[in-house]
Amino acid sequence: MARNYLQGCFEAFKEVTEKVFGTASDLAAIETSVAPLRDGVALNYEDLKKFESPSHWEFKTWWVFPPEQHVTPELRRRKFNFRDLPQEERNVVASLLDVFKSIELVSIILRFIRPELYGIISPPVERILDVRRESDAVQTYLNYLDNLRKVAKHYHFRRVADADMALWVLHERCFGGAPNEATRKAYDEDRFIRSLRAENLMKRFLDDCTYAQLAHSLFRTDPVLAGQLGGIEFEQMVRRYVPAGTNWDDVDFKDVINELYRRGTIDTATQVKWHRARITRNQAIHMNPLPDSSEVKKLLDLLDLSGREPAHQKH
Repeated sequence: MARNYLQGCFEAFKEVTEKVFGTASDLAAIETSVAPLRDGVALNYEDLKKFESPSHWEFKTWWVFPPEQHVTPELRRRKFNFRDLPQEERNVVASLLDVFKSIELVSIILRFIRPELYGIISPPVERILDVRRESDAVQTYLNYLDNLRKVAKHYHFRRVADADMALWVLHERCFGGAPNEATRKAYDEDRFIRSLRAENLMKRFLDDCTYAQLAHSLFRTDPVLAGQLGGIEFEQMVRRYVPAGTNWDDVDFKDVINELYRRGTIDTATQVKWHRARITRNQAIHMNPLPDSSEVKKLLDLLDLSGREPAHQKH
């Protein structure tokens, strides 16, 4: 199987950590030290020193476990079933969060005990994937894991932790302390990750908004795209005036407006406004010439913001 650029990032993990931190990270050594925990050995406070492991990585630069007097009583009254994960995954994550009060610490524990299933949630990888954050830290981490698992599958990583390490290196090569133009170009052209990012950034927005609402929301950011989306809603709005029981789907949009005027469905002022909006819609779609933003605003003002169904449900 051909080696892809993310596999190359994974293979460069030790090299890049040495460049960024001054010492190469050895995460495999930590995995080995905590391996008994995956087989049912109870987690205790002494085990946390194995996760910190200053000789193997930069844990204390970024994180600190809560004091023993806070953690030990909680660990004594709980039993974590790491062996059967991902069964009861949400409950295990939530229970660990109750103990350690930090989703980052929870992710570290899970990543080293079950590296085939888990990764460490971190701002660099969240940035690379534009992970969808929630008000609930557990759900945010589950969103993060969903993304990592998709990446691991698509790019043929044996473990989720390996995909996570690759994405961390990708961030350092694109935005951090180990720049690499070839890797940045590959990331920019990566259709899979781009689609994952688009879903993370836009899905909730698309679920909640009509084309009219989307168009209004995008107007300040991108008037042409706002005009394209508004143009879709505008034509649908006009065609809703077509008499019931008739089929004008093959009738040119200009002729639809004129026929509605001829039948007395709309008045002269509306006909004039609609034709002006139709021209703006055509310019937004054909982009030759580009529509004037003031004309796009007039088109959008014709739309019903109360809406019908969200935009994605119209497909």
